[in-house]
This record gives sequence, C-alpha cells and structure tokens, in this order.
Amino acid sequence: MIKALILPLGRRYMRLLHTDREHVGVAGRWIRALLMIVPFFAVAFPLWIRAALWGPLVVETTTEDGIRIRCRLQDGLQIYIYLFGTAWEPDLAAFLRRRLRPGDTFVDVGAHIGCVAALTSRLVGPRGTVVAIEPCPVVIPWLRETVARNELTNVRMVDAAVSDRDHELPLFLGPNWNLGETSTVARPKLREEGRVRAAPLASLLTREELMSARMIKIDVEGGEDRVLAGVSAFVDVLAADAELVVELSPSWWSDPNLRPIDVLQPFLDRGFHVYLLPNDYLPWRYLWPKDVGAPRRLHDLTELERRVFRLDIVLSRIDADTL
Repeated sequence: MIKALILPLGRRYMRLLHTDREHVGVAGRWIRALLMIVPFFAVAFPLWIRAALWGPLVVETTTEDGIRIRCRLQDGLQIYIYLFGTAWEPDLAAFLRRRLRPGDTFVDVGAHIGCVAALTSRLVGPRGTVVAIEPCPVVIPWLRETVARNELTNVRMVDAAVSDRDHELPLFLGPNWNLGETSTVARPKLREEGRVRAAPLASLLTREELMSARMIKIDVEGGEDRVLAGVSAFVDVLAADAELVVELSPSWWSDPNLRPIDVLQPFLDRGFHVYLLPNDYLPWRYLWPKDVGAPRRLHDLTELERRVFRLDIVLSRIDADTL
C-alpha cells in the first residue's frame, strides 16, 4: 500500500506545491508550508515504520538535474530527494552552479551518497575532476552506486576520513532516519560502527588535484576542526581562486573551548574572507528551490567567537559583500 498508493500520491502532491519562481514571498511560503506539512509526515511516518519493521523501501528516481538516485526511504535526505526531486541544499547547489566551470577540480569531503558529487561532476565536465571522499562503510556502496548509475567517469572515490594527521578514528553511525549525521566525533545516541583510516586532505589528493582544486566542500558533522587544521598546513599551495565551503558544527567539536574564530584564523591570516551561506533543512524549503540566497560577507568577526550550533560558510579570497 505504501509503494502503490501513499508514496506516489505524496510525491505528486509535493510536486503540485513546488514552484520554480526565483522569488517567493512570505505569504506564498507560509501557504505552501502549511499545505505540505501534514501530508509530508503522512508519507514519512509510514516509511519510517516500514523501515523499522521490514527494512527500508527502495525506489529509483531522477532529480531535476537528471541525476539518477536509488533512494532508501528511511533516510531523511533520500526521502527529500524522492518526494521533491530537487538538489540537496538548494542554496549550496545554486552557488556551485555559479562558481564551477568545465575543467575545474572539486573536492567533496563527506560525499555521503553522492548527490553533490554527481551534480559537480556534470558542472566540471569530462575535462574536470571530482574527488568524493567518504569514510562510512554503510554509505560507501551507495556512493559507488550513484557514481556507476550516472556513469560519472570523472569522479574518483576515496574511502577515508579527513583529519589533521595520519591515524585511525572511531566512526559513529547516525540514526537510520538521518545517516548524514554519521561522524568521527562521539555524540549521544550515535553508536560506534568501528574504526576508519584518517589522513590530512593533502595525503588523499594527488599533487595535481591539490594545486588545481577550485572548490573544497567540507561536511563532516563535527570533525571539521581537524579537517581545517590539516588544510591550513597546505593552504598556500592552493590556487589563488580556490574556495572552501564548510559546514561548521562547533557544539559537536571534541574540544569544548574551541571557537569558530580559532579554527578559521589560519585562513583569515592568509587573506581569506568569511561569507555566510544560507541553508535550511526544513522540508518546505524544498518547495521553492530556485529562490536562493548568495553567500553574504561576515564583516563582524566577533560573531565567530561564539560556539553556535551550526554555521554554513564560504572561505574566499574575493573581497566583496556577496559572492
């Protein structure tokens, strides 16, 4: 009944509420959100119950970018992709579309099932390179499947965690409804899955990939302080136009005294500026994916002295108000 009736009806309903308008007013957003919230959970809850009792429902879909994804409908990210058919994190996707050009090199640290890797693979084209780095043994086969299904011959996969040195790290698996929370940092309700290889980013990239990297995306659920410490050691080797897109999760860092400014200072000292990237994981956000915001310059750096829950940023040497 779920696959034959509830799922297709829910998907069709979400697509009816979807709009491609580049500006949606407050009233329009509220109306769409109110109309979708109950039907959304009317679809999601049966999927979570089914997954808990018999395993996740597995379906195939194609996103608006033409990316083929095999979705396991217990994970929230994959439920979003199937129901809405849009790119994951619309503001990030729009930024990548504006910045990346054919022939560029993109590094995806925390590639998960490959949504961003697949999008950027098409943006950089056959002369470009995407390096997709993912440590989770549960997710790695799904990443490989996305790469294979979409024939992404310019994607190189690396099964490892990124850190500040060569060592092993424990891996803590996110809940079934959000495997994207998998982390190398212990948190309540995350179970340890085992240990994984960890190394500085420079050790996982070829010299050519390192020097030609146009953009590095870092999304590692609390381990970004170690990742950035490793990157800061070779930041002078990066191209002048290289940019870093980072999801900071200070409240999850293992050092309770570490602040965002402490982690970012080596980059500020080398001429990088901090831009705030809009991001919103609430389901109704995906009903207006074309209404996106550009990264906005953070002029008051005292905001980086607080350990906020999450901060999505772009580090760029461009001196402007927006990117």
